[in-house]
Amino acid sequence: MQDPICADAVSQSRLFNPLLDFVVAGAEAQLKAWQAFQVEGTRFVAKRMSANLEHLRALGHCSEAQSIGECQGAWLHDVQKDYAEEWSRIVATTFAIGFADLAPTGGLFGLRAAQAGPETEPQPQPQPQRKLQAAA
Repeated sequence: MQDPICADAVSQSRLFNPLLDFVVAGAEAQLKAWQAFQVEGTRFVAKRMSANLEHLRALGHCSEAQSIGECQGAWLHDVQKDYAEEWSRIVATTFAIGFADLAPTGGLFGLRAAQAGPETEPQPQPQPQRKLQAAA
């Protein structure tokens, strides 16, 4: 009969497993990214829904076609501005998360590079000599 798995962290010993550590670090980074994008996406949807509600209220006060067209044009301009701003926020969030989460993994590769020895500067390669052809 197998012993039940104990939930007490003190009584369990931790095995060294670099692959598992790498997977856990990746899962933590993925969770952090999903949460950041979820917060940003929810903020954007709430902003656009509020703007759309205000647009519908403004349309209710329009009495002629020209004012409706102007209202629609202003709404479209705001939509374009908001989506461009959101795109830049998503890109900034992506870079911020990427650089913050990839920095610790550099140590995994840095240790291997340091053990390999100091890097040497590449030696310049000699240029092949071209044979001059006599003009006939």
